[in-house]
Amino acid sequence: MTVYVITHKHFNYQQLPVGYIPLLVGANKNQNPDNFITDNTGDNITDKNYSYSELTGLYWMWKNTHDKNIGLAHYRRYFSEYTSFNQFYLTTILRGHAKPVLVKQLDEWINDGIDWVIAAPQVGGEGSLWNQFEHFHHIKDLEITRNVIQNLYPDYTVNFDQVIKYNSQASFYNMFYTKKKEMNAYCEWLFKILFEVEKQVDISSYDQYQQRLFGFLSERLFNVWLAHRQPKIKKLVEYNSDKMARLDAAKLLKHNLTKA
Repeated sequence: MTVYVITHKHFNYQQLPVGYIPLLVGANKNQNPDNFITDNTGDNITDKNYSYSELTGLYWMWKNTHDKNIGLAHYRRYFSEYTSFNQFYLTTILRGHAKPVLVKQLDEWINDGIDWVIAAPQVGGEGSLWNQFEHFHHIKDLEITRNVIQNLYPDYTVNFDQVIKYNSQASFYNMFYTKKKEMNAYCEWLFKILFEVEKQVDISSYDQYQQRLFGFLSERLFNVWLAHRQPKIKKLVEYNSDKMARLDAAKLLKHNLTKA
């Protein structure tokens, strides 16, 4: 039972709870002063890291691990133990800092019948997820992705439209905790789609940010997968550890209470 913490560099990992294991992605090019587990062993796609981002870590987890339960977090993004943002902010104010949910707690939820623990959905901009993608990225890539899904997994097309075209929220960051067999099924579906999309798009003229296309697509596709499969889900507040001290939490709590 492991939460793999995706990173591309050194970070302060010593305070991570038991069961959180750093995983260095893009390991053929990134330095590894801490001797982290790397994504360039076994069956891997590490050289795609510039365009697949944390997904080279997810692929490595899929092909090279045997955990019963498994999860993905980031070196500065973690799940809290809370389902309510205001409760999370208040607790952070009292503690003085945020802390990741324990793997023991995650396992208890899975053992009690939860299929997927995911980040609580958030609005990613104005309009639908389709409109948001069009604003921030290249919409032709999302159009190609829809066509690929229609060809490979036609039953998912209606879910794609429901989630992407007629909805404004998503569970972002590719974060989760689930049974390994659940993750395997998801990865089989996801990477089949992305590898086909990769054959049909040209990102050679994109800047470094936009070249992270497949990471951006997967954040949306995760929600399409969940909408189709209809698993039992627990939604937790996700937080950025660089921006969640007592003062940050107080400002966010005040904003939410004022808005209410």
